Amino acid sequence: MKALDIYLARSVLIGVIVALLIICAIDWLGDLFYQVGRMDSGDKFSDVLILTILDIPHKLFEFLPSSMLIGTLFSLGQFAASSELVAAGASGYSRFRVGVMSCIAGLLITIVLSVVVEAYAPISDKISLAMKQQSEQEDILLASDESYWVRDQHRFIRVGRAVSQDLLNDLAIYSFNQSGEVESISESKSAIRKQGAWQLNDYRSSQFVSNKVIAETAEVYPVQKLFLSSFLQSVASDPFKMSMQRLYEYIYYLEDNHLDASEYEVALFKRMAVPFVGLAMLLLALPLVFRPRQMGGAGQRLLIGIVIALIAHLIVEVIANGAVVYHFPPVLVAFLPVIIILTCSIMAFKFTR
Repeated sequence: MKALDIYLARSVLIGVIVALLIICAIDWLGDLFYQVGRMDSGDKFSDVLILTILDIPHKLFEFLPSSMLIGTLFSLGQFAASSELVAAGASGYSRFRVGVMSCIAGLLITIVLSVVVEAYAPISDKISLAMKQQSEQEDILLASDESYWVRDQHRFIRVGRAVSQDLLNDLAIYSFNQSGEVESISESKSAIRKQGAWQLNDYRSSQFVSNKVIAETAEVYPVQKLFLSSFLQSVASDPFKMSMQRLYEYIYYLEDNHLDASEYEVALFKRMAVPFVGLAMLLLALPLVFRPRQMGGAGQRLLIGIVIALIAHLIVEVIANGAVVYHFPPVLVAFLPVIIILTCSIMAFKFTR
C-alpha cells in the first residue's frame, strides 16, 4: 500500500505541476501580447519581456487552485481510464485514501510555492524598480538589501524600507550646498504621508553651520515635499504581489491612521485562503474521477474540470473585487469560495455512490 501511496501522490503532483505550467504559460503569452500592444516608441521589447517574466511566480500562486482541479483530474483520470483505480479499490484501497494522498501532494506544492512567492516578492519589486528607473532615467539607486538611495536635487535620501507609497521606514537625509559640502544630516524612524504632506516620526537632525553643529529632535516633524513623484509611483505594488510582512505593516499603518485598509485586508486574507481554495478544488476533482464510465471518459472529465476551474476563478475574483466596493468582511470574502467549493464537493460525492 505504501508504494501505491507514493505512486498516486507523485502522479497527482506531476499532474498539478504540468497543469500549472500550461495555464501560466497561456496567461503569460496573453499578458505579453497586451503589454507589447501598449508599448511606446521609447520602450524596449526586452524590458517588457523581463517585466512580464517577473510576474510569473505570482501567476503560479494565483492559478494554483485551478491547476489543482485540472491536474488532479488529468492524473487520476488516467488511472480511472486504465482501470487502475478499480484494481486499487478491489485490493482494499479506499476512496478516502485516494483523497488523502491527493491532498498531501497538493499541500506539498502549496507549501513550496507559498515560500517561494513570499521570498520572491521583495526581489521582484527591486528588479522592477531598477528597470523603471533605468527606462525613466531617474536618480534612484538600489542598495544591497531592501533599501533605496534617491537623489532629489541637492539631497540624497536613503530609504531603509518602502512599505508603500505612503509609508517608509528608516530614513536618512543628507543635504548639500552648492559647493558640495554637507549642510545637514537627518534621520527618521518612519515617514507617513497624509493629505499630500509628510510626517517624519522620531526625527533627529544635525545642521553644520559656521563650524558648529546644531542638533534638533522632534517626535513628529512635518515636511511638505520629500521625494520625486516617480520614486513613489515606482514603489507602488499590487497588494496581491506584496509580501505578507509588507501587507501586515501597511494594514497596521492604515488602521492606525483611521484610513480604509479594506483592499489590503482582502489581499492578505485572499493570500491566506489560496491554499485552502486549492485543496477544496482538488477535492472537487475526486467526484468527477469516480464517476461511472457510462457518464463520460477522461476527455469529458477534463473538459468539465476546465469549465469548473474557469467559473471558480471568476467567482473568486468577482467576490474579492466586490468586497472592496461594498465593504464586506475580508475574512468572509476570502474563505467564502472554500465553503462553496467544499459544499459542491460533498453534494457531488453523493451522486457517485
